[in-house]
Amino acid sequence: MVSIIVPTYNERENLTPLLERIESTLGSSEDYEVIVVDDDSPDKTWEKARELSGDYPIKVVRRKKERGLGTAVVCGLKESNHDVVVVMDADLQHPPEKIPELVSEIKEGKDIAIGSRFVKGGDKGDFGFFRSIMSRGADFLARTLFRKTRGVKDIQSGFFALRKEIVKGADLDPIGYKILLEILVQTDYDEVSEVGYKFGQRKSGESKLGLGSILNYLRHIWSLSGRSGELARFIKFCSVGGSGALVNLIVIYLLTSSGLYYLLSGIIAREAALIYNFSLNKLWTFRDRDISGAKEILRALFRDHLVRTGGFALNLFFLWSLTEFLGLYYLISQVIAIGIASLWNFTGNTLWTWRSEGD
Repeated sequence: MVSIIVPTYNERENLTPLLERIESTLGSSEDYEVIVVDDDSPDKTWEKARELSGDYPIKVVRRKKERGLGTAVVCGLKESNHDVVVVMDADLQHPPEKIPELVSEIKEGKDIAIGSRFVKGGDKGDFGFFRSIMSRGADFLARTLFRKTRGVKDIQSGFFALRKEIVKGADLDPIGYKILLEILVQTDYDEVSEVGYKFGQRKSGESKLGLGSILNYLRHIWSLSGRSGELARFIKFCSVGGSGALVNLIVIYLLTSSGLYYLLSGIIAREAALIYNFSLNKLWTFRDRDISGAKEILRALFRDHLVRTGGFALNLFFLWSLTEFLGLYYLISQVIAIGIASLWNFTGNTLWTWRSEGD
């Protein structure tokens, strides 16, 4: 018993072949329903879906006020009647013939089964240079901020199945198209699997990817960061760094005032600040990370030193290059350089410093 959610906008010409292929694939083996959630398409996709409901098990939801694939899926989840839910696009780039494999994974105990272009049997098709760059950048940003996504190869997939119970009570508030990312970050699940599929060519209509999609993705990342606690983590990290700078100044002042050569005082002060930052980050910023025992703590401390050395080098490089080549006032260059170095340090700490052996 499967609910298939198909969000649509100007997909009228694709509906009939999509439903034919779904029926051909599932008609003899599964009790299924197709929930078409249409955002009041100008081409009247919703009207076509209602016409086809006489031939196929379709429920049509026409939304006149809301827009967006992500919220359409959330709407479809509320309308679904079955415990296993499949989400797919209407443009035939997601092959209905792969639905049984995704459903089988759920029946075998997985909580989420993802149609993946990046595992064995998968193929991303003719993605194009621009789209590939955008996809890689989106992946990197999400994996840096959201730890739960790092074991998944295709976090941008729009083709997946899930056990409906994992979304009950979840804070789902997606912006734009990346509903899977929302689900991976905001729901409570145990097992995820990926099933390879070949990303097909659009048969009719136009791609929705554009500047608006990119801006919506960034808004979505910002929203998820706030709701998942990762924005608060970044603020904590910056707060620790600011107080560490104060520790550095106090130590160098006290040592130099006591007669120690100021450069030697500076080296000791920097190390004191690094250890202070590391300790406070362990106790506060990254306290949820499973780093314990002398060996793991020393390894994390070594990694932290390497990351921050790289950050220091970046700081000097951008201070010099922005001042010398772009002619910026050196204090403005330093502010920009500090921002870049801070992002480097946070990324390094998030992805590497506080990663345990089991990650």
